[in-house]
Amino acid sequence: MTPPDTGSSRHRPALSAARRAALGSVLGLAMAASGTPALAQLLPQLGAPVELGDLRKTFQRAYGPIDAPVGERTWTITPGIDLETTLTDNVRGLGMATGGRGSEIVTTLTPSLSVSGAAPRLRGSLYFAPQLRSFMRNPQQNGVSPNLNASGRATIFEDLLFINASAYMTEYSRAGGFGPGTGNNLSRQDRVQSKGGSIGPLLRHSFADYGVAELSHTVSYMSQTGQALRSSTPFAPAVAPGVTITNNTQASFTSGQEFGRFNFTTSFSRINYNGPGVLKNAHRQNTTLDLGYALTRNVTLLGLIGHQDVQYGGTRKIHLTGAIWNVGARWTPDPDTSMTLRYGYRDGGASFSFEGSTAPTPRTRISANYSEGMANAADELQYMAGRAQLSPSGITIDPTTGMPVILTNNFAGAQGGLAQVRRYSVSGVLIQELDVFTVSLNRDERITLSGDAAGASPNTTYTAASVAWQRELSPGVRGNTQFSYGERVAAGFGGQETMTFSTGLTWSLSETLSTRATYTHARAASNRAGFGYRANLISLGVRKTF
Repeated sequence: MTPPDTGSSRHRPALSAARRAALGSVLGLAMAASGTPALAQLLPQLGAPVELGDLRKTFQRAYGPIDAPVGERTWTITPGIDLETTLTDNVRGLGMATGGRGSEIVTTLTPSLSVSGAAPRLRGSLYFAPQLRSFMRNPQQNGVSPNLNASGRATIFEDLLFINASAYMTEYSRAGGFGPGTGNNLSRQDRVQSKGGSIGPLLRHSFADYGVAELSHTVSYMSQTGQALRSSTPFAPAVAPGVTITNNTQASFTSGQEFGRFNFTTSFSRINYNGPGVLKNAHRQNTTLDLGYALTRNVTLLGLIGHQDVQYGGTRKIHLTGAIWNVGARWTPDPDTSMTLRYGYRDGGASFSFEGSTAPTPRTRISANYSEGMANAADELQYMAGRAQLSPSGITIDPTTGMPVILTNNFAGAQGGLAQVRRYSVSGVLIQELDVFTVSLNRDERITLSGDAAGASPNTTYTAASVAWQRELSPGVRGNTQFSYGERVAAGFGGQETMTFSTGLTWSLSETLSTRATYTHARAASNRAGFGYRANLISLGVRKTF
């Protein structure tokens, strides 16, 4: 266990919980608007993580201390309704992959319900906001888009037995290529709808200060549907539609304070998939011993050794078995800075990862991540959707990292198959009295290992960057401006570049009523026919909560 920091952290105060939440919420809004690849800024390692780790931290960040007695009844229920009209001179700017050039007016009605809180033995949150869209010139595209995120935990026996459950519904672009502010009204030919849920028990027992033993089993359901999923596009390998059932069993023991400078987690995990494409009869099994030694109050040496058994299907069967290991270090010079570096062997090859965040000032947060490994987009979506929690500000976050979760990805498109991925992410936020500045950069380098169907590009690269500025112009009036750039390249198919500029105003007429106006200019260039466009969009909206 790392000794308490008695020196270096005193040079400035730690970020307050409220300020941490504000930083995370602002960063979440920036990334949600940037169209960056889903999960790119979330996972320090790729694929479904199988090391259980210390779930005490997971639940503390998601719900508060797991050892705390069940609290009093505190529920917040907020119904609302949102009406927005968008005018464009090119339907491609709306996200319609077919139909060519032409103007359009789309009206979107979004009723919503937000619920969060805690009863004596139940804690959870729910956000449900289906979108009803009406196209003036293309009525055949009218439809309803689901949007659901719900999660909860029931305490059966306090500090012993819990039941965790979650559910989600989301929609995103099959072909991709849309920047922020565009791709919000996808055509039927380009929509992918994904929905799923999970439920399972968690047993936990504490052996005084010697450690904590945990055992869990989760059953997950996921369905992906949409036209053209089975066909590969230049930048998005084919996706196998259908239902995937996942059974995930995990067991671990995490050391406690009695071991002093040493800390360790020994864990076993088995994930069985029953789904289409590469997830047909697939599995991931890991047995690991994760070690740490506090060399000083700021530096912890890390090491992991174990055995891995991985199998995926698809156009090329992948089966890897053998030893896995890594070595590294964690540096925590103050409460707001943490840098973790690891190098080792997993998923059949060398693996390097870096995860770091720091707050140079009380109003600034900078984060960076790099990871390597095998990844399946459907698997990652299911994994993150099952873990995502809603923050009090309405931002969906990963409870383990505290970082925002972006489940949809209208830039890269729906990615099928299994790939070896190198993933980079850098983000930052600066909050001043009247201004908020955010920047983000994300990049995925993917080498296809096995496809859900034949014809996938051997490798693809996605890069997305954005800079945003928000300012409080007067009480109740906020202005915002954002510029984004995206590039995706597929070997043998060519490339596409997108640039998006948007600016807008939001008026809060009262605590429950607000209006907004946004102008967006988007353009895309490509050497592939059908992937270039230029569009202007004007959106007017009003939102009422009750």
